[in-house]
Formats: sequence, C-alpha cells, structure tokens
Amino acid sequence: MLVIGVVAAVGRPQAIGALQFSTSGIVQIAAIPLLGPVGAAIIAVLPVIADRNELVKRVFNLSQRVTYILIGSLVYEAAGGVILGAASPIRPEALGVQVGLATAAAGMVNGALLAVVIQLSSAGSLRAIVADLVPQVVSSYSSYAVAAYLLVVLWAPAGLGLASAVLFLPAILVIQWGLHTHATEWATRHALLTPFVEALDLRHPGAAEEARLVTGAASAVATGMGMGSAEVDEIATAARLRDVGMLALDGSPPAIVRRDHPEAAAQVVGSVTFLREPLDLIAAHHERVDGLGHPHGLRGADIPLGGRVLAVADTWGHHVAEGGSPADAVAHCERMVGQSLDEHCVAALRRALERDQLPRRGVV
Repeated sequence: MLVIGVVAAVGRPQAIGALQFSTSGIVQIAAIPLLGPVGAAIIAVLPVIADRNELVKRVFNLSQRVTYILIGSLVYEAAGGVILGAASPIRPEALGVQVGLATAAAGMVNGALLAVVIQLSSAGSLRAIVADLVPQVVSSYSSYAVAAYLLVVLWAPAGLGLASAVLFLPAILVIQWGLHTHATEWATRHALLTPFVEALDLRHPGAAEEARLVTGAASAVATGMGMGSAEVDEIATAARLRDVGMLALDGSPPAIVRRDHPEAAAQVVGSVTFLREPLDLIAAHHERVDGLGHPHGLRGADIPLGGRVLAVADTWGHHVAEGGSPADAVAHCERMVGQSLDEHCVAALRRALERDQLPRRGVV
C-alpha cells in the first residue's frame, strides 16, 4: 500500500473546470479496510509530506486528511467492517456497503473542513458554500469508492494479497494518464479562446475585462442554479465569446451596438467543433423573457436556460465594467426581471453576490 500510495501521490490532482480529481483518494479509502485507521492515516499523509506548499497549507492538509480518514474508519467499523487480510472470508455486498459508508463519511468531513476554510477567507454564507461543494465532493468520492472497493476485493476476498497491488499499479497509472489528458484537453480548449478575446480587446478596449466579469458571473449563476459542470463550462465559454462576432463586423454603427453580432460569432468560430453548443447560447443571449428580444423573439422558458443565464451575466458584467458596484449591478438586474431577464437567474445572481462569488472590476 505504501508503494501504491507513493505512485498515486506523484500525480497531482487534475483540475477539470471547477472539479479536481486525484488517484490518492482511491488509495486512502482502500487503506481503511486493509490497514485500519492508523495505517490508512499514514497512507493519507504521504502526498502532504511530498508536496512543497507553504507550512500553513501543509499543516491544514495533513490535519484534514488524518481527520477524515479516522472518521471514515470509525464509520467503517460501526458498519461492521473489520481489517482484512489475504483471503479473508467476507460478503462482497456487505463490504461494498461498508466501504461506501466510510467513503461518504470521509467525503462529508473533507467537504465540511474545506467549507469552513472558504467561509473564513471569504466571509460568505457557510450554508451556501457547503451547497456549492456537495456536487464536487459527491462526484470525486463516488469514483473513489468504486475504485477502492475493487482494490480491496482483489486484495482480500479474491485472495490475491500483495499481488493485487502489482495488478492495480498499472490501473493507477492509466487513471492518472487519463485525468492528465482530460485536464490538458480542457485547458487547451480554453487557451484557444484567449486570442479571440485579445483581438476583440484591441478593437474595443475594455472588452477583455468585461468578458472576464461576465464569465465569472455566468459561472457563479449557473453553479448556484445546480447546473452540472459540463453545462457550467459551456455557459462560461459562451460568456467569454459572446461578443466575438464583433470581429466579423465593421462599419457604422459600431459593431458593439449592432444587433447582429451574436449571429456573426458563427462566422468567426463556427467551424470549431467544441464551440457549437456555446454558439447556440450566444445566439440566445439577446432574447428577452417578454418576447421582445432577438433574433427569434423567444419568450420565457422557450429561451434556453444557458441563454437566460448568459443574459443576466452580460447585463451585470456590462454594468460593473461601466463603473457600477457589484451590488448596484445586481439591483439593476432585479429591476429588469420579467422584461428582459429571468427571475430565477437573477435570484441566483443575488445569492452569488451574498456569497461573495462574483468577480470584481480590475481584480483578477
């Protein structure tokens, strides 16, 4: 387990949008039934010992890992779990429940500790922060539970013992490679958008800053409405590129105020495959809930939800970019509810403001 833990610790967590995944979590959970509380805690602190973070972060990370592993171990034992050896006689379905409960407990404690730190550093609502962290914790720890269960089954009920470590090491390496590849692809896709935003900023100074504000607000609103990470990513991408169509327009009146710049975005980036869904949202973000928008005059729920989110973020970001405060910009959006903006999206914007999750002008 030490060997597997070292291999898993070498690969740092991979960030894919707002989520982070690490193979270390798999090994930490598997160590609970195989090594017991003390052994599992030793495995958990390995990545902390190896990293180069500043002291205060290392102390927090070490304490955090030991705490959630010990509590996970207590839950495992309370559910009837025992420390397993090679060829231990167990019921696989019972082991699955025990490992699942231990994983859930560890994930809840991990999320709670992170939420407290975020609340102390941001002065946001603890309840709201916990609500935002839950989807991330569930996503990560569900994967950890399944993979850890497979390792434990190979080690104990299957009777492979140490041989299971040899079999599992390639799987760890493949998982790390897959996560790295996915994270790199995600990062590359978003890096490709930067030249378009920079080119737009050259033609219309301030466009890049406004794009940053709108993107941050769109992500906060979409997340606050419980949308999945893939949907949030599409909306954030659409927010960055919502005015890119101005690069294809020229003449008078200025492209920045012309009604056709959302449709013109397809001329600029329409051939990029992964931007097809964001382009649909860009085309919809000038629709109005009262039906008086363009290009199709859609009304209310007929407007794609991502388009309604983007419309709110666009209105808010433009107001802040023009010198308004984040709170004034939210109030401005609230006055437009029922006319151009969706009430549920604006309510999510208000919650994001109260949680201190909205970007600030000039602060990256």
